[in-house]
Amino acid sequence: MATAVVLEWVPMNRYCELFGETPDAVDKRLRSGFWLRDVHVRQPDGSKQLWINLEAVNDWASGKAVKPRKRA
Repeated sequence: MATAVVLEWVPMNRYCELFGETPDAVDKRLRSGFWLRDVHVRQPDGSKQLWINLEAVNDWASGKAVKPRKRA
């Protein structure tokens, strides 16, 4: 029996491996404003690398408008 695991956030190195992207492509999307920090990408406390939000990336790829999340 197979077990399904649904992840919302994955480390950037795993994201790049799974989807054939490069860290430079992720950086370029951030710099150009297509992806937003704390929406598509964030660096959690204690992590040395960025993490990618798969749900937000799917929304971006499907053309959904993205609004920055308000910080508390």
